[in-house]
Amino acid sequence: MTESGYCWRALTLDDARRCAEISTAVSACAGAGERFQPRDLRAEWTEPNFDLSASSLGAADAQGRLIAFAVFFATQEPPVRPYFNWGLDPAHGDPKLRAKLLSWAIDRGKSVIASCPPDARVSLWGGAYRGYSADESALHEAGFSPGRLWHEMHIDMIERPAAVALPNGFVIRPYCHEADLPILVDLVRDSFSDHYGHIEQSFERDLEMFRHWLDSSPVFDPDRVLLAMDEATGIVAGGVVPLREYQRRPGVGYIDMVGVRRAYRRRGLASAMLIQSFAEYWDRGIKAVCLEVDGESLTNALALYERVGMRVQHSFVSYEKLLRDGVELAKVAVK
Repeated sequence: MTESGYCWRALTLDDARRCAEISTAVSACAGAGERFQPRDLRAEWTEPNFDLSASSLGAADAQGRLIAFAVFFATQEPPVRPYFNWGLDPAHGDPKLRAKLLSWAIDRGKSVIASCPPDARVSLWGGAYRGYSADESALHEAGFSPGRLWHEMHIDMIERPAAVALPNGFVIRPYCHEADLPILVDLVRDSFSDHYGHIEQSFERDLEMFRHWLDSSPVFDPDRVLLAMDEATGIVAGGVVPLREYQRRPGVGYIDMVGVRRAYRRRGLASAMLIQSFAEYWDRGIKAVCLEVDGESLTNALALYERVGMRVQHSFVSYEKLLRDGVELAKVAVK
């Protein structure tokens, strides 16, 4: 489809490299300095039950070079909070490109309303780097409202962290990926049930998604996973999933998941496991570690990461557009 001098088409997996270049350029303009990797996009675009050809839009210039894209996700059930990723090459300042991408995303969002319970609140989510006015202004003009801040937090270690003992009655036990993946998924489901926007999915769906992401990741190392077990019951009470490195920041470690079951919180499990992970990164020659966190976490995760020495590196703003008012099915408060 040709419109306004651009060729609009669905994306293919072959577009991952160019989309990663666009996202990296946007990040540089926003001062975040992330380097997006094509393999990460391909993993995202091949998630179970996702059809890239039906859920993406790209714009190419007169030379056929992709300069803008948007990818729409509505894979949760029910899809009351669909979201989209998007990017426009900063070298192309045509505001019509952003407006077209956002209009397309809104239309795709409206198309899932019929799949939601009739009384459910439905909203579309997108985002922009904090302070990147080109994207933020376009979102405002399209009727989106700023929601929550998400932070990338870093620790730059100048010495090996001193060990912190686990609370009495807990031990770190080995993780065997194939046998323990269901246990890890169950832990994550419990730990993240109090996170903002959480919508409980079937165990089978979550297991499938975790297997897809971990098995397709070149930086996932099962030997680095920490599971804290309650010796009295054998229950895995908490866990940390460190990756070899953050693919957007080569040479920097990345904590993919930190979780403690609700019944075991406020005992020091998370901080002890994080510090052990930092020490293990140090032993492998990595002195900087990062992770991402909801800046207004319902479980006060931000304070936890600050206590172990992490600081905000940059922030991303999530934006919401209400598509239909109604009963909120997602977690928005901890009771």
